[in-house]
Amino acid sequence: MSDRLQLFHWCPPDLRGTDLLPLSDLQSAQPDIHARAMRKYQNRMGAPQRPLPELGCVWADCVMLSPVHPEALRAARLENGLGWPETGHRFLAFDAARFDARADRMCIWLYSDTAKPTSPPDYSVAMTDVVPYSSERLETLGHVSAGARSYMAEMAQLGTPPLMFVGIPHVLHRGSIPLAWSRTITV
Repeated sequence: MSDRLQLFHWCPPDLRGTDLLPLSDLQSAQPDIHARAMRKYQNRMGAPQRPLPELGCVWADCVMLSPVHPEALRAARLENGLGWPETGHRFLAFDAARFDARADRMCIWLYSDTAKPTSPPDYSVAMTDVVPYSSERLETLGHVSAGARSYMAEMAQLGTPPLMFVGIPHVLHRGSIPLAWSRTITV
């Protein structure tokens, strides 16, 4: 898998089952994991219900994947004064080509705007920088953007724990993903 394009998902510490589930499925299938996952939305409770007209669903119906290798994310965080555990973080790594047949269930949020909003975000409005999924498109997205680096530096200066994937493109997959498609890496 190392020579091919990959997609990554931060591996939950309590991962179980045969599929990686979206937030909406976790609520009934694994309520304990759903409760933990919802904590990251405590200051943006409307985010899971943000519409994704491209996929005919909402944010919570999708599994989020990153085209940026976790090693690049780690390096950027350290360069910008943020920590990374010595024991590392576990990630699921997927061969991106596996998803080509599911492109109709996927899109890419380019996350081109990392500026702080002047007012709270309106999560009822769809994002405007969403493009159709293709593994070829991922080749241009596998780096930590200047906007993401700026956000990291600002959070470090403020002493505020940042969200891990602000400014990092998100590959959104509607529905569950077989865990058999992945391998676990620690970075």
